[in-house]
Amino acid sequence: MPRKRKRKEEAPVDVTLPITPMLDMSFQLLSFFILTFHPAPTEGQLSINLPQVNAAEKAEVDPTELADKKDEYTITLSANASGELANISMKGPSSDIGDIRDTAALLDQLKKIPKPPGRGAEGVSITIEAANDLVYAVLIHVMDQCKKAGYDTVNLTAPKTPR
Repeated sequence: MPRKRKRKEEAPVDVTLPITPMLDMSFQLLSFFILTFHPAPTEGQLSINLPQVNAAEKAEVDPTELADKKDEYTITLSANASGELANISMKGPSSDIGDIRDTAALLDQLKKIPKPPGRGAEGVSITIEAANDLVYAVLIHVMDQCKKAGYDTVNLTAPKTPR
């Protein structure tokens, strides 16, 4: 008969994972990517072109809108070759201002717009016609000037092409 050997009871092996070197390496990689990241200067600029509008297309007027008719003012922004603001003009039922020097003068003109009695700024509709190649930051600045003048709702539209 074969003899059975008694096995020595082996102690369980304690496996440890060295986490300190892994943390050191992950922080080194993180700091490397943070320190070497250089965002492009145009990363904050959005290249947005407004849609083209045909002058022949006309929107149908809803008869219910005629009762709540607002005084409509249109601010036209034109751009030069580099996309900067070249000219500002404003047209409305009570005024037609052709050449406005800058956005500060535009703010003065917006404050001079007569408000309809009883409705205040809600009775005035402001629409901005911006050139397709205008820098987006300039358009936002003009919208801010409209907000400073007390007009919370400002509409945007593409410039109407002359026939």
